[in-house]
Amino acid sequence: MVNVALTSLIPKGIRLRKGKKSDSFLVQTRKLVRDADGKEHQVKDARTVRINANASTPDAEYVEKFKVALDEAIAEKNLAKKHIAIHGLDSTTIKQRAVGTLGEVYNLVFDKRWKGTPQERNMHIFASDLFAYFPKSITMADMQTHEHYDNFIEFMTKRISERKMNNRGTYKTTTTNRRLGVIRCCIAYAIEHGLLHKDKVLNTDPKEQNNYGWKNLKVAKVKDKNTLTKDDEAEVIAKAKELGDDEFADAYAWLIDVGMRYESEFQTFTIKDINWKKKTICFYRGKIGDWSVNLPLSKRAWSIALRYKDVALTRTSQRMFSLSKHKIEAMFRKYKELCDIEDHTPYITRHTFGTRLGERGVIPKIIAKMMGHSCTETAQKYYIKATDKGMERAVKLAELSDEQFDSFLDNQNDLIGHNSKGLI
Repeated sequence: MVNVALTSLIPKGIRLRKGKKSDSFLVQTRKLVRDADGKEHQVKDARTVRINANASTPDAEYVEKFKVALDEAIAEKNLAKKHIAIHGLDSTTIKQRAVGTLGEVYNLVFDKRWKGTPQERNMHIFASDLFAYFPKSITMADMQTHEHYDNFIEFMTKRISERKMNNRGTYKTTTTNRRLGVIRCCIAYAIEHGLLHKDKVLNTDPKEQNNYGWKNLKVAKVKDKNTLTKDDEAEVIAKAKELGDDEFADAYAWLIDVGMRYESEFQTFTIKDINWKKKTICFYRGKIGDWSVNLPLSKRAWSIALRYKDVALTRTSQRMFSLSKHKIEAMFRKYKELCDIEDHTPYITRHTFGTRLGERGVIPKIIAKMMGHSCTETAQKYYIKATDKGMERAVKLAELSDEQFDSFLDNQNDLIGHNSKGLI
């Protein structure tokens, strides 16, 4: 049943209609417009948005579907106002948006391109942002206006900056660019399948044929992420042990030595993922939906595994560490203040892992494999940093004679082929 609290959310111009199969919202819009002679006419527009729930639907489910449908109805009303303002009396000739709607096209593209892939989770987030601005029933042709392009960018800037999980209130243009990419995918599909004429896109200029006028925003240079020096690492571990946070100290060293993602891989890692005979680990990488390569453990990581083996066996989960995601984040904040380390988030350990491999001359392809990236460029762009130590070593290499450098390369190849544990 619909309670008073829900009905109070319904704004003027939208009415709730009860139905046997499904309740719905009737969206009515009236606006005065002037014709060429200056005479005023009242233009009416009416749309229906289904709630996909009725009186027999469980309360919690009904509330959720009610709110989703209400957002859609409000977006429909806003769109109708803009449509009448732009087209005036001619807007009455367009009553239905049944063919070539953004919602329809997105669903088709999603099923064909993203469903069941590692990108599926992100696409649900992108779609949520996309349909928070555009109603699903807007036609692919109606959305092709510069007003929509500009307003969507402004909307995304505000939405991302004010998002609850965005603790710093920051915004990057790449966030909006990913959503613009989804729009371009939908436009390309609609043109290919006759749901949108190519002459109706936002910009028909041949120079814009790759983006249809929905071009990406300029990406500002992002400040390089900080990585840990050996002194930083030693200070945090020593301080943690001094204050009795021994498990965090061990987890900290472990994360640095294996390069795990703290919020997924570290949380699901168990002693079953350790090959005790070969001293390697192989764990599930939830972000990419695949297993890691067999990673050799450093001497320190191996020592930690041995010490935590017995306690892990007493746990139902058999996790090596009991620290939760939120506990890890809280501990990183704590030692950021105590040790005054810049950018001391849990991801600093992963950045440090990749950067140290790069500083030691490990080839990018191996680094990408060890970090769980299918694309070598991703590891190079985001994790392999040009640190002071790396540049210092580069200068030392430049000072070597040709004979000395050839000898160095021979030694490095031997390490990669026969002693890969030395790379960690």
